[in-house]
Amino acid sequence: MIKKLICLICLIAVCAGTGKGLYWATKGFSYRRIQGPVHTGKLEIWNAEADQALSQRYFYIGRGRQCFAFESEDGKYVVKLPRTDIYQIPLWLRVLPFKSKRERLRASRSKQEAFIFESFRIAYDALQKETGMIALHIGRTEPKDKWITLYNAAGFKFHLPVDQTTFVLQHKHPILMKAFLASLENGDRKEAERILDAFIDVVVDRGKRGIWNRDESFLRNYGFDGQRAYQIDVGSFYYKENGIASIRDTMHPVRKWLRGIDPAMLQFFDQTLEAKLSTN
Repeated sequence: MIKKLICLICLIAVCAGTGKGLYWATKGFSYRRIQGPVHTGKLEIWNAEADQALSQRYFYIGRGRQCFAFESEDGKYVVKLPRTDIYQIPLWLRVLPFKSKRERLRASRSKQEAFIFESFRIAYDALQKETGMIALHIGRTEPKDKWITLYNAAGFKFHLPVDQTTFVLQHKHPILMKAFLASLENGDRKEAERILDAFIDVVVDRGKRGIWNRDESFLRNYGFDGQRAYQIDVGSFYYKENGIASIRDTMHPVRKWLRGIDPAMLQFFDQTLEAKLSTN
């Protein structure tokens, strides 16, 4: 009996270790975690460039709090798949008799889910140029013979039907922060100033249109194509009055970062920001 118990414990440990290993190897990506939402309705925005872009293979490049991201084979596009599993109620809470807690969590997660998909709509409708968005598909639409071919971090292939997959398709741009730091390292301060100027342009323009961004991260959420800045993250937008006044509040992380690496650039940043805010 003891021997059988030991064997069972060992088997459970091996299975748990194998599952954990697969999770880390795939960076947590699975089809179950990106299945389309059921509460947000349907939306399909498409064009010819999207057809061309999705004819390629896509390879895993990372994940954030909201989405898994895959880069196209030619390096020009990014497909983002929302992590819809994070809006589901855990199995233990669905089974146990905690109705009040279950309903509170359900309401909270439904609100979060609605927010991110509304943000996607705002990004496409009002900020398409600023975000580089090409296509948006939410929910499950009429069947069509279109597919997205993905490879996860472990190299496993996924062939996803477009009509059943919620996704965002964007142009891919280099990270703005990396371009800025490279300019400083190369001693090209004029280029560094030009990059900061482009960043301020896109943030101020958005604020003047009353569009607020809930995620204040400067370090990872903006790209730069050599001419203009782009907001890479499209899951944090909402409309808010007096957006211009709010812009200053969102700049605290940027100012803190600049103060730590180059106080002279912080002075340039503050002066440029105030000049652009005062311009109607």
